[in-house]
Amino acid sequence: MRTGERTLTLVKVGLCVSFLVACTACNRAEPRFEGFTFSPDGTSIFAVYFHSGSSFIYKIPIDSGKATRFTRGKEGFEGVPSFSPDGKLIAYSYSPGHKVHSRIIICEVDGSNAHPFATLEADDFRPLFSTDNKTIIFARSGYFGSYSPIAQPYHHEWNFYTSDLSGGNLRQLTNEDFYMVSRASVSPDGKSLLFVSSEGTASGDGMLIYSLEQPGKPKQVLQPHVKHEPAQSTFNDPIFLPDGKSILFLAATTGASSAYDYDVYRMDLQTQEIEKRTIANGYAYNLQVSPDGKRAVFVKGLKDPEIVLLDLANNQLTPLKVTGLD
Repeated sequence: MRTGERTLTLVKVGLCVSFLVACTACNRAEPRFEGFTFSPDGTSIFAVYFHSGSSFIYKIPIDSGKATRFTRGKEGFEGVPSFSPDGKLIAYSYSPGHKVHSRIIICEVDGSNAHPFATLEADDFRPLFSTDNKTIIFARSGYFGSYSPIAQPYHHEWNFYTSDLSGGNLRQLTNEDFYMVSRASVSPDGKSLLFVSSEGTASGDGMLIYSLEQPGKPKQVLQPHVKHEPAQSTFNDPIFLPDGKSILFLAATTGASSAYDYDVYRMDLQTQEIEKRTIANGYAYNLQVSPDGKRAVFVKGLKDPEIVLLDLANNQLTPLKVTGLD
């Protein structure tokens, strides 16, 4: 990273509020959920659960909440999985740790025939399948460390790439070396990629939409205003809804105390009108939407966090009690 870019990045560190709140408020050694994905039929949640120094993928049926391991690894760090649109494959990232690069793993939906991309001197995360099932879109980190003496080392210099399912025909989608990016979402028509970053905005976070057909600069930067928003806009986990005309996302507001509340909002992409779907969650993260768009899931709270399901028809929240985690 060039000196001028690094200086600008250091200024923007203060804008990544949601990222920093999570890192400072959570003890990295504490068990926690690190992301969710709904199964194609919407009856189960595939969750990444961190405990005892490793993170693994668990399958959690919504009707019972009884979690079972999806993978068989003994150590290392598995990332949030995604399903191919035809429901035949799953992709996720994995690193055994010990400074070994994170790689994309593709397997059958039962976990069999797991195989990685070709070995590369890079860290790859957060894979998503294209809508035609033929390619993988993923985030790559070019640097692990810290640009500040008071900050913990994390993955930085992010860009998005796409390749075929073997890891070949690699194509770079962004060139900004983002300091921070959220998990991305692919539009239902397969033409757009949506994620959060503070780069490319005048103030705070922006939800950036890039063209997957003609990569370059973002074709749209969304910074909706929410009531009681902080001085610097703070968004996370934006997701295209199945209609392709609207998105769901988390946004921070100033709550009754000095801490932020993170609530779920829906936004119409054409009119940019927003609708608040939850009230006073406290800290909330890991928002995901079911394939049919009828409900969402996220984690609510830092102390004694709980998984909650959000009915998008009536905005009702229902806790999901999970057992079987080890």
